[in-house]
Amino acid sequence: MKKFMLLIIGAIIWLVLAGYNNNYANPEPVQEITNEEVQEAQTSQINVEEVEKPAVLSDEFLLLDSQKEKIEQAKKVQNTQKGISPVKVEIPAIDVTANIANVGILENGQMGVPENINEVGWFEPGFKPGTKGNSVLAGHVDSKEGPAIFFYLDKLSKGDEIILTGKDGEKLTFVVTGKESYPYQNSPIEKIFGPTDSRNLNLITCTGTFNRSKGTHEERLVVTTVLKEDPKEKEVTVDPNEVPDAPTNVTASGNFLSWHAVRDENVVGYRIYKADQNGSYKQVESISSIERKSYTDENASTSSYYVTAVDIFGNESAPSKKFIPEQ
Repeated sequence: MKKFMLLIIGAIIWLVLAGYNNNYANPEPVQEITNEEVQEAQTSQINVEEVEKPAVLSDEFLLLDSQKEKIEQAKKVQNTQKGISPVKVEIPAIDVTANIANVGILENGQMGVPENINEVGWFEPGFKPGTKGNSVLAGHVDSKEGPAIFFYLDKLSKGDEIILTGKDGEKLTFVVTGKESYPYQNSPIEKIFGPTDSRNLNLITCTGTFNRSKGTHEERLVVTTVLKEDPKEKEVTVDPNEVPDAPTNVTASGNFLSWHAVRDENVVGYRIYKADQNGSYKQVESISSIERKSYTDENASTSSYYVTAVDIFGNESAPSKKFIPEQ
């Protein structure tokens, strides 16, 4: 038994020594720090002196007419994707024009509707019209006095249009895709109010038999619509929240700073930043994407610079690798 234990202990010692010797014979390689990593570390610690930039890209960059048109379309896309706060709805097919009031959730858990039977309510806690998701409008079908604003909502057909106007005057058009009635106590809430990848607008009103004991109609009519796309907006193939790539190969020779263009049709220009004696960078020039990718400075080869790219939404890229003159 004792001999067996000694063998076990010996084996353990051998394994430990073998592991130690193996590590000693093959040490972990020392990781070298490349110039690119040094440059990246330097770029992440840039001090920038803020300079007020023009609010309009055409005031900063020389633009072609086609680029100006694309910028206008980009603004529309950006506004649409942010959604609007609707103040008016128009439904030409049933001759409806009405103001929109913000409504929320009642104490009984149902969506509120305006007291005025000729107004429409927007479910403000939900999605904004134009954003991805199901935004919802609701209106009365009738009252003791007679027909209300959504009395003829059931007459809508596929292809009919609903036009919303936002508080800032922006307009969105939605197209009817279908309609369906549900028991008022058993409606598919997620389907009507929930998230979705499309930009939907659902219109709700009462329908079916009026239950006097409950004081409401037995069913709810839901007209489904989807945002009508502008063909020109499809040409804007960029995410409004996605910044462009940074320029590359920033270098200086003599009096010229140059860089390689960003291969992105949505880039409209470049901003050049120069370091002062304290190492703080300040924008010194803006160069259009249709101009030569260079900047003239008598101190170009002895100064530090970086360059950024700007797209049609005004998004600015991360700084390029800095050009730092050799000491």
